[in-house]
Amino acid sequence: MTLQQNNRIYGLDALRAIAMLLGVLLHTIIAYKIYPNPSWPSDNSLHSYFFDGAYYLVHSFRMQLFFVVAGFFARMLYLKIGEQAFIRHRFKRIVIPFVGSLIFILPFTIAPFLYYKYFIADGLPTAEAWAALRSQFFRWNGMAHLWFLYYLLFFYGAMLVVLRLVPAFLKNRLLNLASFSHILLIGLLLGAIQVIFCEEPIVEVSNGIIPRFSNLLYYGFFFAVGFQVHKNAGQLKQIPQRTWLYLSIGLLLATVLFYILIWHKEQPFPYGIWILKLGVAMQSTFLTFGVMGVFLKYLNRESRTFRYISDASYWLYLVHLVMVSGLEVLFLYTNIPGIVRIILILTITSGVALVTYQWFIRYTFIGNILHGPRKREEHIIKTIA
Repeated sequence: MTLQQNNRIYGLDALRAIAMLLGVLLHTIIAYKIYPNPSWPSDNSLHSYFFDGAYYLVHSFRMQLFFVVAGFFARMLYLKIGEQAFIRHRFKRIVIPFVGSLIFILPFTIAPFLYYKYFIADGLPTAEAWAALRSQFFRWNGMAHLWFLYYLLFFYGAMLVVLRLVPAFLKNRLLNLASFSHILLIGLLLGAIQVIFCEEPIVEVSNGIIPRFSNLLYYGFFFAVGFQVHKNAGQLKQIPQRTWLYLSIGLLLATVLFYILIWHKEQPFPYGIWILKLGVAMQSTFLTFGVMGVFLKYLNRESRTFRYISDASYWLYLVHLVMVSGLEVLFLYTNIPGIVRIILILTITSGVALVTYQWFIRYTFIGNILHGPRKREEHIIKTIA
């Protein structure tokens, strides 16, 4: 498997899009877990370990995979257009959407969480709840789901500094994708990071203005792995050849660790937390390369559908959380069955996001910022004719 002539690897394009869309699913099912996340709306109409398991599984590889792909495409873009153009490109694609989302999207995203806290969780009287909500609304409440853009800025900055100081790093190959032992080594190095720097086996999101060092190091490691993977792009065919091996190992570890960390979380683990941290690191590594292999093996071809989804996924992810959290709170006041609520949240959120993308984003200056200019099909047909 080699890079296509237009420098696109369609399987990784699709993978990046699906990794972002899985965030919609992840944030939807949080409300229905047995152990809901702190400050998140919790819906007592339906709680199931199934959703805890789904959340645990997706959380163990989704953003890890996203940052691997981000590192991969960062090196590809840097080689293609050079340092200065790379900085301008990333400013347009990352900085502008990040700042714009902080101003225009984040406040509305935070509002349902504040409503849930003061009106439902704390059960304050109506007047007091509204006063508390208004007061907190105009304060800093974290970045919510926008943290990944913030982290990308750190990783791009670190990449540029390293390439300035050690230009040879751009070409030196440190990773052999054809070697199972090298994939195992990635897991062991990640395990060392978790054992030394992370307090808990599961690395949770940190969305404060001052990034948690352990999280930066953890996700930065995956970005660096993606950077190295691009150096070995000619070996990408080796990953699909071991897809089911990697997935089998990852799923086996995930099953065992879910049983220990979630199903029986009240019972102390007698053999040392470092074993759990190492196990979680190995699980994430094998699931990351296993899922990558699935996309490279079965979806590594040009597809108008996946190209459209890839284009739309950025916008969908930026705006989804306000709808997901808002609907989770709204449904608390209804008699709609729990499983139907989940289906409705996913359907309404995806539908509204895709419609607004098609009508107001794709062919406008916002779409140009998010993914570059796109021409309407009728315009393309007229041009060809």
